[in-house]
Amino acid sequence: MKRIIFNNPTAQRIYDDYFVRVNRCISILSAEDQRELLMEFNSHIYEATHTATPENEVDVLMDTLDKLGAPEVVLQPTVAHKKVRQAARSFNPKHVIQAIYLNIFNGLGYFILGLIYLLILAFGSLAIIKLVAPDHTGFFVKDGHYFVFGYTSNLPSGTTEVLGDWFISTVIILMCMFYFFNTLLFRLLKGK
Repeated sequence: MKRIIFNNPTAQRIYDDYFVRVNRCISILSAEDQRELLMEFNSHIYEATHTATPENEVDVLMDTLDKLGAPEVVLQPTVAHKKVRQAARSFNPKHVIQAIYLNIFNGLGYFILGLIYLLILAFGSLAIIKLVAPDHTGFFVKDGHYFVFGYTSNLPSGTTEVLGDWFISTVIILMCMFYFFNTLLFRLLKGK
């Protein structure tokens, strides 16, 4: 990246300080990704300031940096995404751990997405199992208390299947509800 030289020493100091912050934020990325991000930021600053006169360089630069935003905030999602890509390419444990750390909240969200998809598959399986083994699949109650929802091979005496033929409809409704919830969660994660 070619460093921009300003006529105004204050503007130069502001520019240099901003890029120290940018470099600190992207230091864990590969040299290629760092270079790409530095050039992108530098290009935005150059486009906005190259016609500024020395008298208003500071004002134009400050406005530009305000629009770009604080590097610590603006770069976090980009650095996290690039770190995941780097970890996926290299399989380096250090990169994987850094990617997990940077994406901990996304990671938690995707973990929950995975669990919900697992529940959706389980409910779908229960609908099929109910057709194959109807006496051992359902919502079973014993002595007025919940006992089993799903499949069980060992049914003690005194258990009653409450839903009967409605069991399949119930698990399909649960599947739809969890699918809808998962879609909303996915949109929230992608909206970040």
